[in-house]
Amino acid sequence: MIPQDFLKAIATEHGVSDTEYQVLSQSIEGVSATLIAKNLGTRPEVIRNRMGEVYKKFHIPGAGPGKLAKLQQILVSAYQAHQSDQSRNFSSLHYAPSTVIESDGGAPPPRIDWNEAPDVSIFYGRTSELAELEELIVNQGSRLVGLLGMAGIGKTALSVKLAKQIQEPFEYTIWRSLRHAPSLKDLLGNLIQFFAHSSRTYLPDNANDRISLLIEFLSKHRCLLILDNAETILRSGELAGKYREGYEGYGELFRRIGESQHQSCLVITSQEKPEEIALLEGETLPVRSLQVTGLSAEEAQEIFKSKGLADPDQWDKLVEIYQGNPLELKIAATTIQELFKGKVAEFLKHSTLILNRIRVLLEQQFERLSDLEKEIMYWLAIERKSVSLEQLQTNLWLPVSQTELFDVLESLGRRSLIENIVEGDNTLFTLQMVVMEYVTEQLIEQVRAEILEAIKTQKIDHLELVRSHAFFKSPAVESGIKLFQLRPLLDIIKDRLLVVFRSENKVEEQLNKIVALLPAKSPLEVGYAPENLQHLVSTLKKAEVSASAK
Repeated sequence: MIPQDFLKAIATEHGVSDTEYQVLSQSIEGVSATLIAKNLGTRPEVIRNRMGEVYKKFHIPGAGPGKLAKLQQILVSAYQAHQSDQSRNFSSLHYAPSTVIESDGGAPPPRIDWNEAPDVSIFYGRTSELAELEELIVNQGSRLVGLLGMAGIGKTALSVKLAKQIQEPFEYTIWRSLRHAPSLKDLLGNLIQFFAHSSRTYLPDNANDRISLLIEFLSKHRCLLILDNAETILRSGELAGKYREGYEGYGELFRRIGESQHQSCLVITSQEKPEEIALLEGETLPVRSLQVTGLSAEEAQEIFKSKGLADPDQWDKLVEIYQGNPLELKIAATTIQELFKGKVAEFLKHSTLILNRIRVLLEQQFERLSDLEKEIMYWLAIERKSVSLEQLQTNLWLPVSQTELFDVLESLGRRSLIENIVEGDNTLFTLQMVVMEYVTEQLIEQVRAEILEAIKTQKIDHLELVRSHAFFKSPAVESGIKLFQLRPLLDIIKDRLLVVFRSENKVEEQLNKIVALLPAKSPLEVGYAPENLQHLVSTLKKAEVSASAK
């Protein structure tokens, strides 16, 4: 019986991923692919594919049942050698890092490990971004680079394409995803074992010692590391860049790689900018970041051509709506092809921006926000135009200091969710069109739910957004939003309530009961609620008059 800790260590040495290890650990115990699939909630063919990758990484060729026996033999032999080494006290953790990474008598050949990196054989545009990144990493020797941008913007594909384009000067190139949030200790073990290219490498237990070991190797050899999806190790519900509990060590890793002298580069992709990059980056410093933006209209044409879309004169409008976001463009193009036989003009008639898969992307980002960040996002959606910091501060129901507001806007910027527009001496803030539509939709649905709860309970305790946001304001739609002139929020909320009560009179009656509860409350308690509800009642009366006139 091979102990699990040793099995995990030797699997890591050979570049076996966490998902592959789940299959390996059960397979060598004789568990069938069908039962493993059931245990892991997947299909048997997936299990067989993962074991196929394990065999490749242990250099076991051919096919047939003999491969598993060969793998078991390799593992048993390695464990016996490990026990022999232990008897000679080789496993002591009190060693200098230089005794771990030993020269094999000659320069090691270039080694590349793409792990589960996506295929980028089909890749659109990004010529200027690739050139800028190559200059930063290869020519200027940047030690830490962040590729930042919202979900679907193409950070992952760009990181893989970049690595393939600039890998030649590097002795080692390794790409790893943090999607499943591996512990820092496990990640460092995986990287060190890969770089050491040794059948047995003994690692310290302490994460800081492992960081030192990694940096020593980055100093001796020129290495390119890519860590994808770094937002998974960052905390939700707070300002951007804070680490999840138990993952704070990643910040130390990023800081030390950015500050230490070495000849390698770590590239991080993330929806949020980690604090270490924000603090250490600079135009003349070895820590830099690149904000990944959407594709140009010319670059996006390749997506539309591959999807067989018609109406090329309308393609620029799609790019404008989705701000060139490659994933959102692919989702929209797929819907246009499947529902409208590729006719873009027909799709645009329906003024539907937020398709379901796009909604899922935005929902994942929105749910990561702190309460104050959500409050600011709602206000930007209500305003529907670029507004100043002073206007935002005036809008807020509960007072917020200018410092707090600075922090929130900086955090939303690091999450790539707001845009800054400079007009003269003023900096204004707004939302991208698709983000604005999503936040507006969230606002309307929550207001509807709050009003229904207040009607049901005859209490105003749940009127959170109704109190904190003035959705009765008449927004001035900017000229930049050319395609979708949305109806006033009150009209949409009214229609949502009518779906429940079926009658303007009934809705008005229920709202008046809530309005009657408000005078007994202090202004701080009711906030914007009186004006919101009174304007909503007025909207209902106008609808009644309009209906009777017909």
